[in-house]
Order: sequence, then structure tokens, then C-alpha cells
Amino acid sequence: MEFSSTSITKQKTIKGNATYLGVDGMTADFPANPTVPETNNFLGGNFFQFQLFRTSLVTYFCQAITIPSTNLSPVEMPNTFGRPNQFVGGRYTHEPLAVQFIVDEDLKNYKEIFNWITSIGNYEGDSKIIDGIQTRQFFSDAAVLITNSSYRPKQKIIFKNTYPISLSQINFSSLLNDSEPVVATVQLNFETLAFEDTDG
Repeated sequence: MEFSSTSITKQKTIKGNATYLGVDGMTADFPANPTVPETNNFLGGNFFQFQLFRTSLVTYFCQAITIPSTNLSPVEMPNTFGRPNQFVGGRYTHEPLAVQFIVDEDLKNYKEIFNWITSIGNYEGDSKIIDGIQTRQFFSDAAVLITNSSYRPKQKIIFKNTYPISLSQINFSSLLNDSEPVVATVQLNFETLAFEDTDG
């Protein structure tokens, strides 16, 4: 595809005084944010607080989290060529929400997750009926509060209806010279995630 200087028309967005270039006959979404940011401060990897409302001790001992990726698969239509046609409107997928936490010496927070994940299905028998209102008890919302460099809340990421799908192993070793805390990881599936401005 070739573009000539005559085919490019200048368009001005309603927001601000910035001028953007658009092309006739093509879609051109204007940026939602100003071209010059209000601040140059970067996001710090340790400026966060995590809350998993069902498990208070996992929340207290949380050390790290991984915000999962969001993927949209295109709708493919086969043709006679080697590459299929692709269109928008496919299926959304998320990676699990991964949470690392220090295991307390009584394993209370580890058992919070273990008891939760084993209560979802028939772990030791087949007497549970998994349907209806009972399934609501399997879920718990989670939230990540992101702060700025002054530790003031700026953003909240809300994960709706999380439930555990994986709880990592605990490793013991007599070869360790120093006493090191045991860190476990729980992976949580969820329905949706949403961002909220807090500006606390």
C-alpha cells in the first residue's frame, strides 16, 4: 500500500490542541490521553497492596503478584491461500492470577488455599452436589491497589470471582545453611478484571 502526501489529511481532535494525521478512507482513532503525559514518574514494581478477601493470611503474607495477560483471538476464515482471513470478534482469554506468599510456621495460610481448592470438588468422596447456589461459595473477589511513588493509591485492579486452580509444593531441605522463609504460589482463575481510578 502506498501513501502520497496528497492523500493524507490533517484532522484535529476535540481534546487539546494537538494535531493528528489521518488517512482518507481508513479508520483513525484519536488517542485517549494527551500526547504529553502529566507526569514522567514510572510504575514501581513494589508499589502495590494485594487483597484476597476470602483468605486474610494469604493477603497478609503476600510477597509478589503477576497481573495476567489479556488475549483476544481473531475469528479465522479459510481461503485458498496459505494464510486465512482474520477478523475481530473472537474469544478473550486470561492467564491465571499468580500470587506468591510466605508460608507461616503453622501453615495456616497454606491451608486457607488448600481447604478452599479441595472444597470446590469431590476431593475425598463423591457426596458433594456441585450446582446452584452452592457454587457461589467457591468464589472470592480479589483486588490489587497500586500506589504512586508517595505510596498514595492511584489505581485499583479488581478480579471478579476468583477461585484457585493450583497450589505449589513446599520444599524442605537440610542442606540450607540459613533459615529461609518458604514461599508458595497460588494460581487463581477469574471471570473478569477491571481498572478503577482511586486518586487517594
